[in-house]
Amino acid sequence: MIRISHLFPLCAPLLLVISCGSVTENEALVSGAVTEWSIDVDETTASAGDLTFRITNSGTIDHEFLVVKTDLPSGEIPVEGGLFREDQEGIQVIDEIPQFSAGRTEELTLRLEAGQYQLVCNLPGHYQAGMHTNFVVK
Repeated sequence: MIRISHLFPLCAPLLLVISCGSVTENEALVSGAVTEWSIDVDETTASAGDLTFRITNSGTIDHEFLVVKTDLPSGEIPVEGGLFREDQEGIQVIDEIPQFSAGRTEELTLRLEAGQYQLVCNLPGHYQAGMHTNFVVK
């Protein structure tokens, strides 16, 4: 007969890994949600360095989540045909969570330098509808 107390030393490391998720102690975590038609995050500033965004699609349709470095005010990236060109002057797309469906939660880990950013959805019509927010890295 195997006693539960004998299994604990074997299972404890597994429980630690499961409970910790994928964010390390040296990374900051910003949680948030995308929905029709907004992007909401629990922090709008962070220190330069490693940062993980944990984003839930709380909407009813697909969205994406882009981190864009730009000095343009939120909502002011020029749009053509319902979305902005991701290679245009004055913006730098750092990385993204590609299009993901309603109800899903995704993570994006980056190393960000100090500057002004926008967190956006750039699917057709979404940016213009309000899916953008400022984010500052100090």
